[in-house]
Amino acid sequence: MATPVIEPWRMIFTAVEGFGKTTLGANCPGAAMLMARGETGYRTLLAHNLAPAIPAVELDSWQHTLDTVADLTADPQGIKTIVFDALSGFERQCNVAVCDRDFKGDFGDKGFSSFQRGYDIAAMEWHKLLAALDTLRLKQGVNVMILGHIQIKPFKNPDGADFDRFVPDVHHKLWSPTFKWADAVLFGRYLTVIDKEQKGKGKGIGGTERVVYTQRRDAFDAKNRFAMPEAIDVPNDPSLMFSTIFAHITR
Repeated sequence: MATPVIEPWRMIFTAVEGFGKTTLGANCPGAAMLMARGETGYRTLLAHNLAPAIPAVELDSWQHTLDTVADLTADPQGIKTIVFDALSGFERQCNVAVCDRDFKGDFGDKGFSSFQRGYDIAAMEWHKLLAALDTLRLKQGVNVMILGHIQIKPFKNPDGADFDRFVPDVHHKLWSPTFKWADAVLFGRYLTVIDKEQKGKGKGIGGTERVVYTQRRDAFDAKNRFAMPEAIDVPNDPSLMFSTIFAHITR
């Protein structure tokens, strides 16, 4: 019987806005923050003493991102986890690189957006990053955490009435291979509180309890390969969320 090999993990964490994604990422073990241009959340948190000081760099292009991963593969500089903030920003980098290279910078109907050709090519280009991250993981033992924003979109239900669901704020052709690649895709939201005294209709009145889901439901994508419980109650202090989640990972 083959001896089990414990490899560095690949995790994606998506959540509703304000949940504490960036703080969670910053508290990963030995973390370094790789920020897409325009993602200022970590710096704001750090300035207000709401996140630990860790190595952080803003990456301004697709090539810059690939080069940074290559540099860390050659020398991880003591980093144990790289945190990407956020998925949609790195998708934009990839799309711009493909558009400039293959469509002369034209994002319109005669260029990148024509018959979805740009998204097809970008999805193939994206595999370069996923492959590079696997090389980094296996060569240097570095974990990968990707943070992601979400949006609400209608879902065409083949089994009945359509409904809205939470989906990552990226194109589905990029999300599909990324979802398959990850060892765990976790979704965080606040526990919804419904007031049913509104003329027969429920009305959301908020909720402060944070819950992280590890398995898919009709309302969102999630999965894990670690035998984690379906739902995990996490502290309202985002700095404690990662340690709480990691305690449930069976190895």
